[in-house]
Amino acid sequence: MFMTKKIVNSLKYIGLSSLILLSVIACERDFENIGIGLVDNNEFTTKDTVFEVIAYNKNIDSSRVDGVPQYLLGVYKDDNFGFIKTTFISQLGLSGSTSFGDNVSIDAVILDIPYYVTDTSTTGIPDFKLDSIIGDQSKEYNLSVYESGTFLNSLDPLDPTKIKRYYSNEDYSVQELLYSSLFKPNRNDTVLYVNRRFIDSDPTTVDDIDTIKKSPLLPSIKIPLDTLFFRNNFINQENTGVFDTFDNFINHFRGIVIEADGTDGSLMALAMSNATITIYYTNTVLTSESLINVDLNGDGDTDDTDVPVRTKEEMAFPIFGIRSNQYKRDYSQSLVNINNLFDFPNTTNGEEKLYVQGASGSMSVIELFKGIDLDEIRNKNWLINEANVILYWDESSSTNVPEKLLLYRFDENSQILDVFSEAQINGIGGDLERDEDTNKPIKYKFRITDYISEVLKSEEPIALERFGLKVFHLTDNPNFLLGITDTIIKDFSWIAKGVVLKGNNIDEMNSDYAKRLKLEIFYTINNE
Repeated sequence: MFMTKKIVNSLKYIGLSSLILLSVIACERDFENIGIGLVDNNEFTTKDTVFEVIAYNKNIDSSRVDGVPQYLLGVYKDDNFGFIKTTFISQLGLSGSTSFGDNVSIDAVILDIPYYVTDTSTTGIPDFKLDSIIGDQSKEYNLSVYESGTFLNSLDPLDPTKIKRYYSNEDYSVQELLYSSLFKPNRNDTVLYVNRRFIDSDPTTVDDIDTIKKSPLLPSIKIPLDTLFFRNNFINQENTGVFDTFDNFINHFRGIVIEADGTDGSLMALAMSNATITIYYTNTVLTSESLINVDLNGDGDTDDTDVPVRTKEEMAFPIFGIRSNQYKRDYSQSLVNINNLFDFPNTTNGEEKLYVQGASGSMSVIELFKGIDLDEIRNKNWLINEANVILYWDESSSTNVPEKLLLYRFDENSQILDVFSEAQINGIGGDLERDEDTNKPIKYKFRITDYISEVLKSEEPIALERFGLKVFHLTDNPNFLLGITDTIIKDFSWIAKGVVLKGNNIDEMNSDYAKRLKLEIFYTINNE
């Protein structure tokens, strides 16, 4: 039933888009034919008008967080949006044959998570800027790593014919603690040093120090995990069959939970697909001296075979399989009492300010032509040249705001007509415009010309709908598959940035009145 509805909606949009495109072409031809008459005879007049709209805020209870390109980790407090802390949950994967050896001693177990960075070096000395982080990077907060107690199903237990979806408000159980300490981002954390203590089988001495640099050289989070746990649950399980298949492995070890906790700090978007847990260990290997021409046992010759030699080894387990996030929000720490705006939205008159944030944050609902007799406008037979919804940045907001917002059909949870009919000119827009001199945000502009044309046409107009406004994600782009356009808006969300916008309910005497949210329409009328 769901797929049928999507296909019907898609065909409706495709047909409607084609019809509008042909109509626009026909209108353009008519204008070309009578172009001289337009100038000489004043048969047509171009005008513009503004319609007031109603907009209010809405909380987003949860968002889908599995299979996204980035995952969030950290804590962050914003004066407008309150507090958020996140937890990352994931299975581990196997990388080839898992064989440790018979006389294994673990030197270190390291969880390595790369940052997103920009290389800012100019003198040849590595220098990096951490990207995809919001908040105060100088403040410490606590990071803890646990063995997961929750089995992550790939199929929905209630309907095994469907893929299991994971949402940001789900709970997860934890078992053994593997690490806990204070943490803050470090752009210089590019090198790992591993103390090798078991080359001579004496753990009280450091026999060698490995300096491990990845290529290319990039900073990453390096968390030391409990070595005894990995001896008991990895090394000692080598011959039990748990490493024979991926299913055996995830049933034995359900994965890890990385939990951030604190009162303030920073929130990072991380490339978890490149993260690993690596076991650095020492093993005894029987070696033939003649193969390497080295006197390994110190007896004065190099012809001995099966000489026991302690060798340095490592084995990496990728952060792989099902990955998810948990977002915990506390809106009570908002200085603007944002919870009240969610619980008691002014759906009659709209709001002075709109609060839009990703990562299961908040959105706005916009109502056009509320209380207006549309038939009266339709009888005027306007030719709609351009229709825009413009939302201005509010100075109470941070300047670190989303680079794009999404306007969509709220009640149908689907794309607006102009996304397809104007696909060749960037659809409806929604990109952030910044001041060229100060780089401060200015506004977001949405072009909905074809939609308004269809609403206001005199014959068979489409129904007026409410719009939703939220942070744009790449998954919001329509997908084209076998000629069918998927119009449904996905509920993925992993961008935690938020923005405060000027709403519609601004007093006429206020200096921001001209920047209030409104619908502007440019149209042409026939003077005959």
